[in-house]
Amino acid sequence: MTPPNKHLLAIINYFALVPLVYFIPQWLSPYLPENQLLQVGIIVAVIVPIISYIVMPITMKLLNRKSK
Repeated sequence: MTPPNKHLLAIINYFALVPLVYFIPQWLSPYLPENQLLQVGIIVAVIVPIISYIVMPITMKLLNRKSK
């Protein structure tokens, strides 16, 4: 099995991150503390697992299925 193209993975990451970075801060802002650093830390703590544990595994499964 050959690894997927790293440029394709970067593009998929980009398009997955744009809506997450746009919408999640707006959705969470009413529940976050005033401290800006703490806000960013919490938002990143939400976005990174979504990318790492949902988006990328689904992407890898689809790319592996397509390469067979």
